Amino acid sequence: MNIVHQILPVAGQVLLLAVLFAMLAEKLARDVRKRKLIVAVLLVAGLFVPVNGLSLSQWLRSALGDLSVITLVILLNSVVNRLFNVQLLTPPARKNLLSGIVLVGVLFYPLALGLGPVDPYAFAYAPLWMTVLLSLASVLTWFRGQRDLAVVLLLPVVAFNLKLLESSNLWDYLLDPILFAYAVVQLLAGRNFGDFKLFFSAAKVKN
Repeated sequence: MNIVHQILPVAGQVLLLAVLFAMLAEKLARDVRKRKLIVAVLLVAGLFVPVNGLSLSQWLRSALGDLSVITLVILLNSVVNRLFNVQLLTPPARKNLLSGIVLVGVLFYPLALGLGPVDPYAFAYAPLWMTVLLSLASVLTWFRGQRDLAVVLLLPVVAFNLKLLESSNLWDYLLDPILFAYAVVQLLAGRNFGDFKLFFSAAKVKN
């Protein structure tokens, strides 16, 4: 594994820890500046202080695996929203994204587990048609006014072509079990929580 393959996994570790620490900071301090300081200090500790030979971020990665590009977008949206009151994804765009994840996951995972005549995972090693479909979806979404979502739909394709993960399969850039479980829980709950409060509940689904 070369250093390029570490870019997204490391980003995933940083963002996941940042979300968890931002949630904790909200309970410890009301002042936003204090929250940012708490998150910064805990983030440094989580990335560099070893616990039984591994940092907290490495323990999380070993338990959860590498996260998809879409998961990173949702994590980043949560972090900047909590710490800077900025939304990278509007609520409608976020809801549509989660709905799309559930729809794709419901179709993808049973087939990928061998419960159908085809394996969609195998098609994504040379993902011409997947790239075309994502590009068309992005264009349609753009013209419907959800430009933030349109950009997000293209990010997995860009990351795949730049080979930012060790995987050579586009599905690993687009979807992961944690993201699918999280999206299902969010939509079943009937509201958007705006963070990963149910992250570990989703992680149990994966394990």
